[in-house]
Amino acid sequence: MDRNNVTTCIKGCGFYGSKENKNMCSKCYDDYLKAELIAKSSKLLDAAKKPIGPTNAPNPSVLDKSWPPQWIISAAKTTNTSNAVDSRANQTTSTIESGAGSSVKRRCEICNKKVGLIGFKCRCGHLYCGTHRYPKEHACTFDFKKFDREILVKDNPLIRADKLEGRI
Repeated sequence: MDRNNVTTCIKGCGFYGSKENKNMCSKCYDDYLKAELIAKSSKLLDAAKKPIGPTNAPNPSVLDKSWPPQWIISAAKTTNTSNAVDSRANQTTSTIESGAGSSVKRRCEICNKKVGLIGFKCRCGHLYCGTHRYPKEHACTFDFKKFDREILVKDNPLIRADKLEGRI
């Protein structure tokens, strides 16, 4: 790069720009292209929504059902998701600063010990630590015998042979 031709980004971000990118850095140029693309697509969508002819009913042969193209939709979604991510980050920062934590701690039902990722979920629906994970340790209300009997009945249907073999 020639030191005489070095210019900073015209958006003022502090990075170096180039003539190929209209004197913008690569990030600002990408943002510029996305904004330009969205502006063009919104103009075309507005033009497509206008009524055709004297009646307000659109002619299906004139409107193309494949409009807008998929690349326009994906570009719009990426800019919307980036804005949504920025807003979520701001909300998270504000909740951290206010001291109100929204995350729920996973704790044992019996001893209230933090279990983290190692918590054991019993068939009765509660979460327990390693000590209280066994049904006898936490006085489990789940009926294991009934559950197993229902499985046996379902998996092993009763088959009866005909008692009178010679019957027509």
